Amino acid sequence: MGQMIPFRYGGFWDVPRYILLRYRGKALLLESPFDEKLDEYPDDFTVYELPCATEWSAETRGDWIPKETRRTLIGYLPIGEVVFDPTMRERLDADCLNRFFSDDPDHRNQRF
Repeated sequence: MGQMIPFRYGGFWDVPRYILLRYRGKALLLESPFDEKLDEYPDDFTVYELPCATEWSAETRGDWIPKETRRTLIGYLPIGEVVFDPTMRERLDADCLNRFFSDDPDHRNQRF
């Protein structure tokens, strides 16, 4: 197991569905909203980089980030690869995020 890092979250169904965290000098958003068309939650987080100065509160789901905030898609992360603390609400193992810091752009943006 790697470094356990803190996060803030909003929305919870089996796992947190909106996760905000800072890792390796970057602000990241992991998002897995309910898919109305499929009538279920997706199996992946969509991972975005946010401006480092982004301020947030975890009181509501995706509405906690102002709509005008720039989100840069950096890839997808299977939810099953994320190791959470026992409460699933405080920390996650950062090892799952390292692929997004690869020097190989094909590796960063690939669905695993």
